[in-house]
Amino acid sequence: MSGAATDLSARLWDERDVLGRLVLAVDDAARADPLLDRLQTLRLEQDVLVHALAEQWGAAPDTATLRSLERVAPPPWDLLLPDHLAALTTLTAELDGIVPVGPVGDRWDRLRSAPR
Repeated sequence: MSGAATDLSARLWDERDVLGRLVLAVDDAARADPLLDRLQTLRLEQDVLVHALAEQWGAAPDTATLRSLERVAPPPWDLLLPDHLAALTTLTAELDGIVPVGPVGDRWDRLRSAPR
């Protein structure tokens, strides 16, 4: 298994955990802010790994996203990445429906709008 792919999968598990905790903390800015900070860091780490994997897997690194990697991923990542993306999509949709207007909502909107 590829080291970068394993690292990416670990970051995606971490993101799933953070989003799940954010669902429970979204109404409390004191609890939500550190989770949003962690989410921002995870996304940056993921971007670095996505670009590295794009080169390894024959995709264009300059335009690589998780979705584009999903299309070129070798086994077992061709099964694992879609599972992660489906779970992240579900959690994101749940958060979209409950994030309050205000500073937490503004930060969520910025993070939400970044390409995946």
